[in-house]
Amino acid sequence: MKKRVKKERLHFFRVSYEVECESAQRLYKLLKEEKIPASNVREKDGKVKLEVPFYTARNFERLCADIGYRADRLAQGDMVTAAKRLLHRPGLIIGLLLIAAILIYLKNIVMRFDIISQDEKIRKDIMNVLKQENITVGTYIPDIDLVVVERALKQRVEGISWAGITRKGNSLIIDVVENIPAVKSSQSRLPSNLVATENAVINKVRVVDGQLCKAVGSGVCKGEVIVSGIVEKKKTKWTDGRENVETSVRYARSSGVVEGTFERKVVFEQKLNDIVKRKTGDVYEQRYLHLYSADIPLFFKEKSGNYYCSQELDSLSLAGKKLPVGIKTLKLEEYDFKPVRYTEDKAFELALKKCAKYEVNFLGQYEIKKKTVRRSTAKGTVRAEVTYTLYGNICEEAAFFIKKDKNIVENE
Repeated sequence: MKKRVKKERLHFFRVSYEVECESAQRLYKLLKEEKIPASNVREKDGKVKLEVPFYTARNFERLCADIGYRADRLAQGDMVTAAKRLLHRPGLIIGLLLIAAILIYLKNIVMRFDIISQDEKIRKDIMNVLKQENITVGTYIPDIDLVVVERALKQRVEGISWAGITRKGNSLIIDVVENIPAVKSSQSRLPSNLVATENAVINKVRVVDGQLCKAVGSGVCKGEVIVSGIVEKKKTKWTDGRENVETSVRYARSSGVVEGTFERKVVFEQKLNDIVKRKTGDVYEQRYLHLYSADIPLFFKEKSGNYYCSQELDSLSLAGKKLPVGIKTLKLEEYDFKPVRYTEDKAFELALKKCAKYEVNFLGQYEIKKKTVRRSTAKGTVRAEVTYTLYGNICEEAAFFIKKDKNIVENE
């Protein structure tokens, strides 16, 4: 009885070779240097059988020819064979591309609407607005400006306060938030004081409500009450020749404007020995096949390292309409971290740049009346000690609790 010999099946994307060589070790060494991955390596009678990925086949054959070794191709994977056969049948390729384009187009047209609402009137109004915006079954989805449509729904559909549109395949899901009847709220509010946020001198006061506790020109400490929410009112009455003073208290939510002058000290530091990012000058490009929301890499090895990245998408067009298929290109600018030694003058200049950023980000609401900079160096660090004299708002509202009393009038 004859035994069945199981034929070894080659991997889809690999090519099998038999190499006649005098020194297999030399071949292995060159494969390692050229970074050609080999698998299923077998050595017998001065011949080496191995498999390499199809994209390295030409490099492998060139390598063997350069060192005088004969490399015979034994077999190749099914995918490699299929690809070669397709190259000789351009009509089949064009047909497959047309089918793919039609499928892509059909997947990008609206086939149904899912409206998340139980109110029939709202559902009907939404469909009417979509029709007015020329969005019906068969509309090409990439041509729909979802933001504009959402705005139109919120403006024209009564009974909703918010609308959102998401895409799922070739369906558009319209989610809405229906209006909720407003609950009658209480008009009572907690009383509050206006308290100082800085150690400052008051230059200007305008009280809308509340009782002023500090006059213009007075100094205040941080946290001190400038305008109180406890408003006392005294009323004098004369009875039988006697003066009677009645005092009533009203609690209010203090409001107004209090501006003043104050100082603020900030220290900015810069090390003399630092590590900074610097571009190496090397720029690489990586391309992806962009298919809907998926990005399929068109390369075999990911770049390692640190890069600044920018991207550009070149989409295909059909009949003047952009398809969700194209080539996405990533531009990678390499950078690394390098130690740098600054002079004291350069370090002080960098510290002043930090100071300028601080003024833009944190002092924009104030007027800088005066600015004093003191330079010092200690323990390998240059310090810029900056003293600001600032003018602007120096108070904030602080609420407080009270106990109800018969003589208290709460200001609504």
